[in-house]
Amino acid sequence: MDNTNTGLLAIWSTIAAEPETDYMHWLTREHIFERVGVPGFRSGRVFRRRNSRPSEYMMLYELDDADVMASSGYLERLNNPTAWTRRIMPTLQHFRRGGGTILAQGANSAGHGGHLAIARFEDALPECLRAQQGQAIVDALAKGDWVVNAQIMVVKSEATAIVTQEKSMRQSSEGEFAGLFLVESLDNGSLDRAMMQASKAAGINPDLFDSYDLVFVCYSR
Repeated sequence: MDNTNTGLLAIWSTIAAEPETDYMHWLTREHIFERVGVPGFRSGRVFRRRNSRPSEYMMLYELDDADVMASSGYLERLNNPTAWTRRIMPTLQHFRRGGGTILAQGANSAGHGGHLAIARFEDALPECLRAQQGQAIVDALAKGDWVVNAQIMVVKSEATAIVTQEKSMRQSSEGEFAGLFLVESLDNGSLDRAMMQASKAAGINPDLFDSYDLVFVCYSR
């Protein structure tokens, strides 16, 4: 297996305080391992949004490519949820899920920081983040002090929209989005500086970015 992945899958949910411990045990003792065991999944990371109350978590999976989301191995897991998954799914709030193709990658894709900023674009990925201009933006970000990585991803909506048993168990509809702009760093100060640089370079509102801290990671064997 080479060191280059071309796909990402990002999943958000908010969890109330009472079931949060059960939720975190589910993620870190069963769910992430189960997902990363699917062929084509390279890693699974869990992040918590900075200062969120109730807690908002994001799972970020690296994929061989976007087609993994429509693979038989992944769909088999989604259509045969475990008993623990069946218990957790109805407790999730503000669920959002989207995966697709990495359009631009700055720095080494195998390197990760413990602090992550994400701008989520609901309707369309800005044109300035596509093609050579997007690559130039992430390359410049990756040269910043204490910045580890920068990526731009466009959602593959046909794969994300596949109806599954697991999706039917959630009480609210699944939120959709069109693309992501991600920056990883070694501390919060460098992350805040990178967010301002990214906002200026892309001509977007800095408030589009949310900050997250890494709480768990699992890699494929």
